[in-house]
Amino acid sequence: MRAVLYDLDGVLLDSTALMAAVLTDVAEAVLRLTPTDVAVAQVLSMPPVIALHTLGVKDPQAAVAEHFDLSYARHAHLATVAPGAVAVLRQLREAGIQQGIVTLQRRRRLQMLDLSSITPLVDTLVCYDDASPKPSPAPIWRALTQLGVPRWQAWYVGDSASDVVAGRAAGVRVAGATWGAHSAAILRHAGASRLLNHPSQIAVLATTDVVGAYPPDQFGAATTGPNE
Repeated sequence: MRAVLYDLDGVLLDSTALMAAVLTDVAEAVLRLTPTDVAVAQVLSMPPVIALHTLGVKDPQAAVAEHFDLSYARHAHLATVAPGAVAVLRQLREAGIQQGIVTLQRRRRLQMLDLSSITPLVDTLVCYDDASPKPSPAPIWRALTQLGVPRWQAWYVGDSASDVVAGRAAGVRVAGATWGAHSAAILRHAGASRLLNHPSQIAVLATTDVVGAYPPDQFGAATTGPNE
């Protein structure tokens, strides 16, 4: 195994408090009332546009365009590195394993976050602006191409069903991070080949043989991926 790729939010970064604050701010700005903490908690695993619509915002795309980035910048300090994430990044780097981040975040928002303990330990970062977003396999293929690693020698660690779908379509093995947005049951149903309960368990992936991770006939889309 030569590479591990990671989703950012929910895997390496705990952005729960950040997103709760942002969704509350945006909904409040549009609706002129503050959604309850319970209502916000129920939509945290959704994409922002869908979350805001669920909270009652009639034109969530316009609300995101007008308010989201300003609120995100104001509350960015609430995002924290997931406990144990930096330690495993260092461990795999010292073992010669290449690492990368594949995220749905836009690059301008990444610049608002304090990722100073993470980015020096990864070799590539692919965000929303760089390729068709997940669940497309395109950003995973882009990361693997930049690393020069074939798909059968890589893992992708994600915390959502779309992460799992993207990874499987890309032809890599996918580990579900159960400390993130979605439950173990959802990740298992989506097709994760391994479930992890803590970032420290990512190191185990380095000793797992990933050759022939999935039968080729199940994932024909992967034939257009890197290093076929």
